[in-house]
Amino acid sequence: MTSGEAKKSRSPATVRDGEPAATRQASEALPPARRRIRLDRIIVANRLRPVVPAAVDGMAVSMGEGGMHQPILVRPLQMDGDDMVFGLVTGAHRHAAATKLGWIDVECTIRNLTDDQARMVEIDENLVRRGLTALERAVFVSERLDVWAKLHPERVAEDGAAPKRGRPANSDKLSQFLGDVPPSMGFSAETAADLGVDKRTVERALVIARGLSAETHVRVAGTKIAKNEGLLRQLAAVPDKAEQLRAAEALVTEKAKSFPDALVIASGREPAPPAPPRPVDETVAAFMAIWKKAPPTHRAAILHALQGEKLPGAWAVMERANV
Repeated sequence: MTSGEAKKSRSPATVRDGEPAATRQASEALPPARRRIRLDRIIVANRLRPVVPAAVDGMAVSMGEGGMHQPILVRPLQMDGDDMVFGLVTGAHRHAAATKLGWIDVECTIRNLTDDQARMVEIDENLVRRGLTALERAVFVSERLDVWAKLHPERVAEDGAAPKRGRPANSDKLSQFLGDVPPSMGFSAETAADLGVDKRTVERALVIARGLSAETHVRVAGTKIAKNEGLLRQLAAVPDKAEQLRAAEALVTEKAKSFPDALVIASGREPAPPAPPRPVDETVAAFMAIWKKAPPTHRAAILHALQGEKLPGAWAVMERANV
């Protein structure tokens, strides 16, 4: 038997001979917290973040050599004959890697979750990942607010109404900085605590997500602008969405070197030409270019030479004492 065949056959058969169908159905309807599940019984759909092929390839190599160390999270969806069909909650890359390796089943943790609860778990798993761009974080936080409002309707007041629970001093009134978001009781503070970030980080992410138009979002996604929270917040603050998109286009194509220049271009004008460099700036730039390339011995020689020069004001080059 090959290693691949051994890996494929290492789990017990899904269909248990001699067991009454009703018994199997009951056990599938109330599954244990953790067990092996066939990959073809797990539905992967409506993911917030697409699977990255390169990441799957790397994970497949790792899993092929050392197995899968962390089970994927699934939830029971419905019965299909005598078998339960599960929905993937977290672990899309692991699922894809196992499929690539030709595995039949994988270790799973099973939780009974509603659609909204499952979406919240998926969102939070993505939000704690390293390497998220500022734009991706904004999208996930915004999605989290939408799901959070469904899970906690009693904590979301109608726009313009007083909060239904808690004291105003403890409320996060998101509508104060987001025009179309009703006051939400504690969302920013709760999300910040869950994710281990500052509350202002959550609020800034919401400003970006709710301020950018869908067209602007698509244009900046995958570019270096998506990593720049400051530029994204400035773009989100542009009320005219057509102008916002034109400004984003100028930044992405690097026709604009700054946000003010992007606004000028978006208005149909040409930005002012940059001021010519001053001689002192050129001298400093030339010196710094030499300094950065110089090895330590050359830098020491430069400093030693400067000790004999007359320097302006109170400037002096001091030789470091050998202690």
